[in-house]
Amino acid sequence: MTHITRHVSRLLAAALALGLAGTAHAGPQDWESPKAIVDALYETISADAGATRDWDRFRALFLDGARMSVAMDSRIGAGIMGMDTEELIAQTDTAYAATGFHEIPLAARVEQHGLMASVMSSFEVRLRLADPEPLMRGLNHFQLLNDGERWWIVSNVGIIETADAPLPADLLP
Repeated sequence: MTHITRHVSRLLAAALALGLAGTAHAGPQDWESPKAIVDALYETISADAGATRDWDRFRALFLDGARMSVAMDSRIGAGIMGMDTEELIAQTDTAYAATGFHEIPLAARVEQHGLMASVMSSFEVRLRLADPEPLMRGLNHFQLLNDGERWWIVSNVGIIETADAPLPADLLP
């Protein structure tokens, strides 16, 4: 092996190690199916007050450039909030570190055509799992693609439930 070849091999090994480090806690079970990757998202976004979330596992669920947007018109606020994964991490850590935040799936509908899938998932939000009532409920619509080896979240569009737009009957628990 020449000096240049050894150097390139070391760089590739380092890059591979760094890439794998970002998915240390994620694994094939997280992206083996459209439902599994959505369940993994709910698991990683949820935590008690003061708990550390596994953000590397969270990041490993998303295709580079993935976007999330939610439309709200509730006592919490109104408008459309859009963000990428890093913005969602910062917002979650800032807003919910002291209170906790649990996004709990209620029901899901999966539609798949080859390497493309759509998951419509109802959810409720509780700051603490023991809270007697949810803070809010809503609906997520995940768009997923499969690269032939695993599923990736490409985008998520969500709404918060209102009296005028309740959860669909087929997505109630």
